[in-house]
Amino acid sequence: MVLENFVRLVHDAEKIMRFRPGSFRVEDTTITDPKTKQPKRLRRAVLDVTEEDYRPVVKIFSTLSEKLAAQLKQAHETGELYRYHVGVTWHPADLATEYTLRLF
Repeated sequence: MVLENFVRLVHDAEKIMRFRPGSFRVEDTTITDPKTKQPKRLRRAVLDVTEEDYRPVVKIFSTLSEKLAAQLKQAHETGELYRYHVGVTWHPADLATEYTLRLF
């Protein structure tokens, strides 16, 4: 059994989540660059997850994608991010990785 405290996306599979109201934030983080193996400082959007795939959880969802973060921030500002289920699908393609965001 693996205990996880974060939401893990699987390529081309939609992850359905609900977020704790008002939990959108931007945090500074340091990662190891996978190509250069050097530490790299980044900013990431973070949300507290209360439901994952229709099951109650206590986890976080974070993204380094500026485009996805901007979409999440806009939905946060209107309040839609907390009123609906949120579907995120990861479409990996090396440097051209895309995400699909769906509120329903």
